[in-house]
Amino acid sequence: MSNRKLVTRWANSAKKTLVTKLEKEKIRPLKQGEILIKMLYVPMHGSFWLAAHPDGIHPRKDEFMSKDRFCFGNGGVGKVVRNHNNSHDVEIGDFVCVFGHVPCNNYDCYACNVLHRYVECDYKENEILGHGKNSDDGTYAEYCIIPQYSYNVCYRKNENPSKAKLKAFMFAFLIADVRNALTRHPDTLRQRRMLLFGAGYAGQIAAYIHAHSCPEAKTFVIDVNKKRLKIIDHINPNNTASYLLPQETIQSLSQTNQNPREFLDNTIRDISKKCQEFFGGRSANLLFDATSGNGAPLWDNNQILTSSMHCIPFGFGSGNIMINKEIIQLSGLTITMSRGVGNLRNRLETVELIKAGTGEFLNNIIIKNSTCIKGIGEASRFVKKIQISNLGIEEIPHAYIDFTDS
Repeated sequence: MSNRKLVTRWANSAKKTLVTKLEKEKIRPLKQGEILIKMLYVPMHGSFWLAAHPDGIHPRKDEFMSKDRFCFGNGGVGKVVRNHNNSHDVEIGDFVCVFGHVPCNNYDCYACNVLHRYVECDYKENEILGHGKNSDDGTYAEYCIIPQYSYNVCYRKNENPSKAKLKAFMFAFLIADVRNALTRHPDTLRQRRMLLFGAGYAGQIAAYIHAHSCPEAKTFVIDVNKKRLKIIDHINPNNTASYLLPQETIQSLSQTNQNPREFLDNTIRDISKKCQEFFGGRSANLLFDATSGNGAPLWDNNQILTSSMHCIPFGFGSGNIMINKEIIQLSGLTITMSRGVGNLRNRLETVELIKAGTGEFLNNIIIKNSTCIKGIGEASRFVKKIQISNLGIEEIPHAYIDFTDS
């Protein structure tokens, strides 16, 4: 059986730029514990655009390109068509959501075998589908091989779920990822005043989880995209305020040959002032950076960070975070680095949450405001169009691939 997939390679022998093209290859035999799924729906999110950017701007580019190629995709939903798993947890015809993180094979790895937080592997031998290194190709393909522990059944074959129900589960990995970040510290969701940088997929999900988990939650969101700011407004009406970043700020943040902090004082002061006005004279006490670009220079200062704040740098685009002497003096400031879909409990709870109501949010807000791309061929043309348009990461339209008619 052959498989068509989006593959990113070096554009030429000089290995300076990347190109993403549609390729076709045979599907290898399954190993013990693996399943083969036919992809149904897969979102195209900020991490892909970072990884596949022609200039190779993803901070983990060397990992992605360790074999000079990768097929992205660590999430999505699909139908099982082959099974080499001897257990009874999955059968051919079942529908599974992909969580994409793979544990190591060391019996004494506490992170993988006890905590089930695979991205924190003691041996650093964990893998993520479609992320280079030793991992298998990802879900930006018509078929995908999924290792054991990297998926959960969302519907059995005899349940006959509707397309809408299945579509929601393509975001299971991202729901789990954001939820893991927001629940890692037991007090984070008690913080009512969220300052949210980035209104993309992750930012929208963070706003939703915060609004539905924290009483009297309020959100002050910052982005460059007017449409996405309006989407956040709909998630928590009457308790959301937005701030549109000026174009000159975006240009400063995108410069790679200078320190953008030198040009951001006025913007930072303006953000701090309007944020405090929205929160009734108080500062934000939860900061979530969901940007795909370089957002840290806007908040790694003592005008934005405050004592007792919980700060979660979730996005991949920031080059560095400056911890100066003023920030060190902020008593109770908690900075939590969180990656991955969390432990088994978080994944199972994510599945149940989507069935219990989060799926309606995903369909009515996120999917409704995303472009539907029919099939892998159209996806390849879409990627090419975006890459030659020179749009900023934050300006790329949200989209998902629909494989159901291919």
